[in-house]
Amino acid sequence: MRQLALATLLLASGASGHAALSFPRPRNAADGSLAPWTSWAYPCDKSHSGANCSISFCEHGHDCQGSCPIAARSGVKGALTASNGQACYWFSNGCTVGCARCDGSSNHVGHGSQRFLFKGMSAAALRARNLSIEDPFSPPPGALALNQTTAKSLAIAPNCADPKTAPTVCDPRLRTANTQAACGSKDDVYYYSPWRAPGAAPVIDACGMAGGRFPGQGVGGAGAQFQNSSVMRQGDAGSALPRGPPAAVWRAGDSPEVGWTVMANHGGGYAYRLAPADAPLTEDTFRKLPLAFDGPSALRWDGDRAADMRFDSAARGWQVSTGTVPAGSSWRKNPIPSGLWEREGPTFRPVCDESAACVRGYSTGGAAQGECRCSGWSNGGPLLPNVEVVDRVALPASLSPGRYVLQWRWDCEESDQVWASCSDVQVVAAATGAEPEAKAGVSAA
Repeated sequence: MRQLALATLLLASGASGHAALSFPRPRNAADGSLAPWTSWAYPCDKSHSGANCSISFCEHGHDCQGSCPIAARSGVKGALTASNGQACYWFSNGCTVGCARCDGSSNHVGHGSQRFLFKGMSAAALRARNLSIEDPFSPPPGALALNQTTAKSLAIAPNCADPKTAPTVCDPRLRTANTQAACGSKDDVYYYSPWRAPGAAPVIDACGMAGGRFPGQGVGGAGAQFQNSSVMRQGDAGSALPRGPPAAVWRAGDSPEVGWTVMANHGGGYAYRLAPADAPLTEDTFRKLPLAFDGPSALRWDGDRAADMRFDSAARGWQVSTGTVPAGSSWRKNPIPSGLWEREGPTFRPVCDESAACVRGYSTGGAAQGECRCSGWSNGGPLLPNVEVVDRVALPASLSPGRYVLQWRWDCEESDQVWASCSDVQVVAAATGAEPEAKAGVSAA
């Protein structure tokens, strides 16, 4: 019942996205070494469904133990902790394509109240009739349609009066929500969301803002409240956090492994970029050194690299380098469909075949945590709280040795939000004749 209630809350309130870089460990995970976050651990039982397994949003800003999923970099099954603290609470709110700044206060600019129906039925109606959708991710065209009564008040527009750039992502293979709507049509409710022009939307801070809003705007709803601690507070800028010791040591010319986790899924896609540690940590700086992806992606559960599920993002049409910012930079689509079809409409099929319980739960909006392996919205919904999206990024051979900051940026599609984490890394020159880092799949020793 708790899982169903949380899923209903997410659908009704438009919960904020919540995601973070999991390795290299980001700067904004510093509170993970403090109580109460040190008390969390995943998985806590084999079913992933015990009361202590559920990750939770911070709704009121004190003693809430809002936590973020984190998988072990060691690659050892079950060696999971919540040491990422509140890293998944750092983002920029109210950011749309074409605008010079975010508004800080809106997570669904001009949309979010729309509802879809499956052959005229809501999820509740399907549940009452004991029906399910055979393919709730990508049903036949027309099966999921906007409820026009709910669509009347939609304003499909950016949050500025004079947008300077237009969306560039129209390919249905790259889209993650309402994927069957004609690009730019009156039904394309996510047209101005950040993912529709990867990297173009503004941010409040390039490394995220604690709580996602400008100072003075107060705290947000939908689980966006940040719990203050002795090391960071609501409204702190991620770019101003203290430099830490290197969370990883990389060699120029190698392709190291990186990963991120999602707590509440809002589609879109992501990229990795570098900046010299002594440079201003701004978007302009990070745009000068975008990192290309190298090889396939993978999903990883419980930190167990032996169970990696690899998939080729480029071959699936899930990688894009045209219409991106900076020009030519590579972005990959978030490979986890959320399944909130009543708000998002058609999405896309996950990289694995889901169980009958998962499909049935998706259809009726009542799936329990742990029922789905490769899809879901998490936070009490069907997605496991410890699945990571893992990639390799190619470091230029010409990269000068020194201290750098890695930026992970997630441009959402279902919300007008950009999530970010930044990690301290050390780059060293490869020794003459040194063997490159092993590439056994996506993983490394």
